[in-house]
Amino acid sequence: MYSNFQSKVVFIAVALSVVFTATEIKAEQYPKGPITMVVPWKPGGGTDRTARLFAPYLSKTLGVPVKVINMGGGGGWVAWSKMAKWDPKKDDHTIGWVNFPHMLSYLNPKMKNKNNLDSFNFLTGHSIDPCTWLVREGDKRFQTLPEFIAYVKTHPNEIKISVGGFGSDDHQAVAFAEKFIPGFKVKKIFGNNDAKKLQELYGKTADAVGGNISYFVPHMLEGKLRPLAVLAKQRSNHLPTVPTFEEASGVKNYNFAARVLVAAPGLPDEKNKILTAAIQKAMDTPEYGVRELRGHNTLWKVDGTKLKDFLTALAATVGKVKFWDLPK
Repeated sequence: MYSNFQSKVVFIAVALSVVFTATEIKAEQYPKGPITMVVPWKPGGGTDRTARLFAPYLSKTLGVPVKVINMGGGGGWVAWSKMAKWDPKKDDHTIGWVNFPHMLSYLNPKMKNKNNLDSFNFLTGHSIDPCTWLVREGDKRFQTLPEFIAYVKTHPNEIKISVGGFGSDDHQAVAFAEKFIPGFKVKKIFGNNDAKKLQELYGKTADAVGGNISYFVPHMLEGKLRPLAVLAKQRSNHLPTVPTFEEASGVKNYNFAARVLVAAPGLPDEKNKILTAAIQKAMDTPEYGVRELRGHNTLWKVDGTKLKDFLTALAATVGKVKFWDLPK
C-alpha cells in the first residue's frame, strides 16, 4: 500500500499533468479569434462579391468570425505585396485572395517585381470562371467566332474589344489571339468593369467584349448578347451549346479567372491544414454551392502539389505570350 506521502506525490503529479495538458490544448487551439479575409480589389467586383458570400460559411466551419476587408490598387499588387510579407506569427489569423492570371503580371520586367509564385503560401483554389467573347445579338458582320476572326483579319486594328485591366484574364485572351492567329489585330479598351463593358457594347463604342461567363449569362438569356466561344478546354455547363475557342478556330486559347486563397508564408503546416480543411468544408456546404451555381460560378477545390503545378504551367503560358510587349 502507498504511504500518505506517496499518495500525495501521485495526486500532485496527476494534477500537474492535467494542468499542463489543458494549457497545451489551449495553446494549440487555432484559430483563437476572428479571421481577416483580404480582397485585393475595391468593393463591388467579382472577388469582393465572392468573398462576402463565402465569409459566413467559412465562419461556421472555423468557429470564429470572418471579416472581409478591401485593399485595392496596383492591379492587385498593393495587397499581394503585403501578403508575400505576412508574418507567420503576427498574421496567422489573416488570409487573402489571389487572382490568376492577374497576379502573373509580375512576369512583366517593366514592373520590376521581385515576387513570384514561391513568395506566397497557397492554401487552396476556390473558384474558376472561364472567359468568353461576346458580340451584340444580330450584328450582321459576325455571329460566330470564325466570322469574327475573318472580319478582324480583313479589317486590322478596326475592331474594338472591351476588356478589364491591363494583364487581366480577358486581356490576356486577346493577347494570345494576337500572338498566335496570323493577321489578328484589334484595338483594346482597357480598365472596364463588366457593367461598363456592356454599356460600351450596347452603345456601339465597342464591337465585342471579353469577360467571364458568370456575369454575362443573364444577358445571353435575354437574347441581347451572342457568345462566340468559351475559352476553356471543355464546354461550359452553363453554355453547353457554345463551342470552345479551340473547337471553333483550332487555336488552343484557354483563359479564365481563377481565385486562390493564401495565408502567411511560413505558417506552420498544422495551421495550414486547419485553414485548408475549413475552406474546403465551407465550399462543400450545399446551400453555399447552390448560391454559387445561381451565380454561374464554378467552385474549384484543389490544393497542394496539384495547385502549384497548375499555377506553374499557367505562368509558363503567360511567359510565352508576353502580353506586355504587344501593342495596346
